[in-house]
Amino acid sequence: MTQNQIERHQLGQLIGANKRDHYYELHYSTGDIARLYILADGIFRYFLDPAKKFDENHSSFVDLSQFNNDYFEKSQPKATSDSLIIKSGNYQLIFQQKPAVMSIFDETLHRNRLVQLSPLELGNDQTTEILKQHKNEFYFGGGMQNGYFSHKGEIISIKRDKITGKGGVLTQVPFFWANSGFGELRNTESAGNYDFGKSNPDATILKHDTNMFDTFYLLGNSPKNILAKYYMLTGKPLMPPKYALGLGHVGNFLTTLWQPGEAKERNAVMFEDGNYYTRTNKPEDASGKGSLNGEEEYQFSARAMVDRYQKQHFKLSWIVPNYDVQEINEEAMASFSEYAAIHDVSAGLWSQNNTPKASPDTTFIQTDTTDPKVLKNDALILRNNLKRKRPLIFSNTGIAGSQNRTMLAFGDIGGNWENIPTQVAGFLGASLSGQPLVGSAVDGTAGGGNAQIAIRDFEWKAFTPILFNLDDQGKFSKTPFAYNSKMTQINRAYLKLREQLQTYLYTLIYRAQVGEPILRPLFLEFPHEQVNYTPQVGHEFMLGLNLLISPIVNGREDGNGNSRKDNLYLPNHRTMWVDLFDGKKYLGGRVYNKQSYPSWHLPVFVRGGAIFDLGERNYVLYPQGKSKMVTYDDNGYNDYSRNHVATQITSDLEASKLTITIDPTQGDFNTFQTENTTNLNIMCDGYPDGLTVKINDKEIPMQEYGTVDTFAHAKEGFFFNTNYSWMPEFDQYQEKKQTALQIKLAKRDITDSKIEITIRNFRYGNETLVHAITDSLLRSPKQPMVDPDKISSHSLTVVWPQLTDQVQIEVNGILHDGIDGNSFTFHELVPNTRYTLRLRYVAGNKVSEWSDPFGAITKPDPMNYAINEIHVTSSLASPKDHPIDYLTDLKLASEWETIDGVSEDKPLELNFTFNHLEHLSRMVWVPRKIDHQGDPVEVSVELSSDGVNFKPYGDHLTWKSDSKNKVVGLRNVDAKAIRLKVYKSSGPFVAAKEVIFFRDKK
Repeated sequence: MTQNQIERHQLGQLIGANKRDHYYELHYSTGDIARLYILADGIFRYFLDPAKKFDENHSSFVDLSQFNNDYFEKSQPKATSDSLIIKSGNYQLIFQQKPAVMSIFDETLHRNRLVQLSPLELGNDQTTEILKQHKNEFYFGGGMQNGYFSHKGEIISIKRDKITGKGGVLTQVPFFWANSGFGELRNTESAGNYDFGKSNPDATILKHDTNMFDTFYLLGNSPKNILAKYYMLTGKPLMPPKYALGLGHVGNFLTTLWQPGEAKERNAVMFEDGNYYTRTNKPEDASGKGSLNGEEEYQFSARAMVDRYQKQHFKLSWIVPNYDVQEINEEAMASFSEYAAIHDVSAGLWSQNNTPKASPDTTFIQTDTTDPKVLKNDALILRNNLKRKRPLIFSNTGIAGSQNRTMLAFGDIGGNWENIPTQVAGFLGASLSGQPLVGSAVDGTAGGGNAQIAIRDFEWKAFTPILFNLDDQGKFSKTPFAYNSKMTQINRAYLKLREQLQTYLYTLIYRAQVGEPILRPLFLEFPHEQVNYTPQVGHEFMLGLNLLISPIVNGREDGNGNSRKDNLYLPNHRTMWVDLFDGKKYLGGRVYNKQSYPSWHLPVFVRGGAIFDLGERNYVLYPQGKSKMVTYDDNGYNDYSRNHVATQITSDLEASKLTITIDPTQGDFNTFQTENTTNLNIMCDGYPDGLTVKINDKEIPMQEYGTVDTFAHAKEGFFFNTNYSWMPEFDQYQEKKQTALQIKLAKRDITDSKIEITIRNFRYGNETLVHAITDSLLRSPKQPMVDPDKISSHSLTVVWPQLTDQVQIEVNGILHDGIDGNSFTFHELVPNTRYTLRLRYVAGNKVSEWSDPFGAITKPDPMNYAINEIHVTSSLASPKDHPIDYLTDLKLASEWETIDGVSEDKPLELNFTFNHLEHLSRMVWVPRKIDHQGDPVEVSVELSSDGVNFKPYGDHLTWKSDSKNKVVGLRNVDAKAIRLKVYKSSGPFVAAKEVIFFRDKK
């Protein structure tokens, strides 16, 4: 028996238990002792310390001070012949004696919430818990796992790696939860990995690199309830100041150098002197240098940037002028902060990993650290500066509990389409991990240069909690006016729209305090549709209850140069969805394909029943069924929980009768104005009649106005507007406006006024909610099929005999609409998965019977044959942020590079060693995408069957310096190790995203 086997053991039989003053003590036959704490209803702590010290407050991110002993004292233990059962409220914690496994039974549901499959596995360097996994159980959490929000069938790492692209982990949060109603928070700062059924579909395997097993079990009937309990342990999310919701600019105005450029250069920027300049790292080439206040040259200063935003009519809310530069002149910074404040812009400081020397007028801090001590000091400095107003800290990474101290704001490389769906899913994952305040720099940092990507990135990020640019880190400017006037105009329109939605967004931030995510995956609003739990819809999100955003995620275009959108899923067949911009109505419960969106048009849909407050009690309603909204407001002080106002609005459309109720506003804060007007804009399809308005049960007379101008000057009345738009910045892009009934009510005391509005003969969306009629004259399709020559791991093509212009195809039970012609390719499919399809013809609102089912299985993922756990060494050193390990981690988002360059005399040697002899098919070198400075252009390959002796494999290879993967065929090659030599590169170093070795599929 090895030493490791002696150290590692399974928890032995439960042999005894005692009830102490505030915990149960459990004894096991292996000599292990554990403690069970009952902290609250549905919050239990199981703590096993092999050293038996039981430091209850050893964690830096769990706050136990708010819990008392009440629930523990009320708990009732009971021993049976084979178990110890501890009853707490409606839960039974069942500790089986042999094997020593635990389960939690919910008496109200008459089922187990969670069950351990086997006893805990304990070792000097790792502990493992294995839970039973159910077929329809989905898992979420683990921090911001870039590119993923739903983890069933996957393994996730609980370890920050600073990789901002797909597969990277930006926040280390040892917390997950399942839709079956339980969650776990592992009370450790050690790294871990969670296997949610990849190794065994019936098991969830949870490992951490620590010998201590300390876990909180959280039980709840909803995601909101579980997240609220997570916040009880780790702290509620930060309540930011309102300016944090505005547009931010992060830049380096201290060391950035500028050299003369030409208009034809893609990265050239025209400055106020009429000349073009580009950034440079070479002082000898520079003709200008950044500064805070124009100490060098005004046009390159931070002050000039504040001016520039104003000239371009972009409301800039906050700015960081010293990004990535720690040393800053306090006097110059104070002068700049004063200038920014005059222009209603909050100025903040960047700091790497310590508390900066902040001047008395510093309002916020941006940092690289997660150290609670540093963040606490930062917050104290800001509180002293701001008195009663709220401090704000942005951080580009996080740990459990970070939500209580920081907003998560980071920048990836940028400039590519893959970042958009990666960030959407990552944002959702962060939200489901208890970090609702999240944002990423528009168009990234160092990459860029593609106007279409930049515009699409700005559009969807206008609907996220944080909107900002991170400039001066690469060749391309990241401001929203960096491209032509058309793009600038579109960005300006989206910023104005964001400003209109500020009350809606601010209300969502309030609700995040009680466990409601701001950005939501579809299943939170539509939990009964299984597809909403899967990555298939991970590129879409809900902003609160009422807005569904489906970003443009690739460069595919139609014949008119508009973005083509496939796989647009709108949930729930009973819900009407309305395009925010053109008012077109869609029925939910289906996928829409071949949709066209010009560059100004982001796919954003309003949920039927939505109510928006555009500020100052200016409401927009999209009536359907029963709905309600509560809006919040305050004065921006720290004591918002006791000093805020809330207003509830309800809408009830039954048959053709619409009833709208606005309750009196509750609460108060200083500067709150109790006297206010009320405006309602009610979307409708035709002229309604029988309008009745009551205030405090007393009917008031309402005059109808016939023109926009007369209604604009009226204090009270209504107007049927057939040319209505509440987003005037977008009017230039479309001729047809929408129809709305507008109602104005004069100033009243809104804390003492209950408003009830009744409208009869009201119509909105009646035709949309009518389902298709089956027409017996339309024969069902004969022999639709999947083209066997067009099946890949992620796509398949369906062909059919064309009888009508349109068809509908059902794929694994989900209806796909918007399909024409006689063939269609489904993309973004799951590898090695069976897809069952049916097809029917469509003619107007009539459809044929469905065809017989047909289908195919997608091909296996090529990455299944990629070799992992490769040991790699390099003859050249690497910088700490781009280590050699990144070269074989199978994450295309990570990038490796060398510090020094290569030559014929001193080539780079990369040695790749496999765990055993491998039968290979090919090697793929994936070049980095940001630029082509580090591409190998002359290489050689050597093989080894024993890992010691190497032989040349073919001649020297010449590679082009471009974005294409470089493939070396290794068919029928057996090797234990491979050596790659690089004799020449395209720049002063060597770099790559990845080197992947594939096994032969045989």
